[in-house]
Amino acid sequence: MGFKSAVTLLAVGIALAGGCSNVNRRLNPASVTLEHRKTNQTRSAVFAEVIAPQEQTAPPVRSDRVVTAPTRVMPLPRDNDGVFVGLALSGGGSRSANFAAACMFQLQRVGLLQHVDYLSSVSGGSVTAAYYCLNQGEWNPQDVQKKLTQPFANDLLLRSLLPWNTAAFLFTDWDRSDVLAHVFEDRLFSRGGRPLTFADLRRDRPRLLINATDLQSGRRFVFCNETFDELNSNLAAYPVAYAVTASAAVPVILHPVTLRDFSTSFKQYRHLIDGGVADNLGVPTLVETYSAQLRSAAESGQPDPYPRGAVFVVLDARTHFNAALSDKSDMGLIDSLEAAVGLASTDLVNRTSSATMAEIIVNSAPDNQPASELRRQIHEINDEGFVRFKDRAGHPVRVIYMTLSQVNGLPNLPFAEFSDSLNGIGTYFNISTTEAYHLYEAAELLMKYKFETRVSEVVAEIEGRTTP
Repeated sequence: MGFKSAVTLLAVGIALAGGCSNVNRRLNPASVTLEHRKTNQTRSAVFAEVIAPQEQTAPPVRSDRVVTAPTRVMPLPRDNDGVFVGLALSGGGSRSANFAAACMFQLQRVGLLQHVDYLSSVSGGSVTAAYYCLNQGEWNPQDVQKKLTQPFANDLLLRSLLPWNTAAFLFTDWDRSDVLAHVFEDRLFSRGGRPLTFADLRRDRPRLLINATDLQSGRRFVFCNETFDELNSNLAAYPVAYAVTASAAVPVILHPVTLRDFSTSFKQYRHLIDGGVADNLGVPTLVETYSAQLRSAAESGQPDPYPRGAVFVVLDARTHFNAALSDKSDMGLIDSLEAAVGLASTDLVNRTSSATMAEIIVNSAPDNQPASELRRQIHEINDEGFVRFKDRAGHPVRVIYMTLSQVNGLPNLPFAEFSDSLNGIGTYFNISTTEAYHLYEAAELLMKYKFETRVSEVVAEIEGRTTP
């Protein structure tokens, strides 16, 4: 046997053992007619059986609008508070993963995290979101800080250089995204040597909604029952590590994560890239979920599941870019490129985030809302990080917007250069323990000096101790 043949056999063996990008499985045989096909029943669902404060017992029915409810749903534990609580985690590599975790511990301390019904995430935020929704018993500062400061990018690089992986890159569909998925799997998303799938999501709240971008259409792709129903694919069997990788698959650096479309007998595929390309916050998915459930209840004659409105909490790892170039008398090509790319990407993400928050307010506002009031609310959410308004159905909506860049205006910072140290943390999947420590300090300061009073008020409203 020649050398090339041996390498090819080795690569094929690796691919068969480890899989390739389209690792999703068929849900129904192609011979089953559409009306008789079973649907996905995981804890990742846009529609859930929501028990209204009155006597709602029936699940939502099908809607012919943008989002369609499944015919069968797995009920959440009963929640009679009548408030939709959604938490969104932005993209931003390990910076976002650790900042999100730090803020979540602060939200847990003041009692809000325990009320979250849906968790929507993008890119680096998906690492933390998936870990939280898979590890009830291991959600504590010690385990989380150790897990989320792993050098994932270093692992990806080293594993990519292994001879069996380089051979697989050449002769099979195995690529860098497969390698990163297995890094995530080994470090975070396995139990007893078994890869964790969407069937392993925690049985209580919140439901998990991981966001990626469909490379062909440029639209958001949400890993949920409804989307996988459209693909006739089994979400329960899909590895969470691959969903997280798809959400974080930055174009060029990583390959798209590919899904087979089993809804047709023709070979068709969906190619997924970083969710931040379409939306870096994850908020639109929460808003659409809330709106779709209200609409479904109204169309089916069911009681309003959220008569007391909604609370949207957004954790955004955006910063003011700092390339740390002040001590350089001259810049080489690599430094120039790195600084230019960092500045451009940071500016683009920050503009997109601000536009997304403004869009939520405008799209949710009643038709007769004065433009001056809309401008005031947009200004308030961007400057104060908190706003209250009424949606089109007259429900009270509260938005809490915590960003890493808000630290710049806080008093009592640990040291003079603290803000600059935060701005210098990159969006890679590597982070030092010192950088992670500063992110935890930032979250604590944000809660203490900017958000604690307002968040506590919202918790009191959810629990019925005060009236909005």
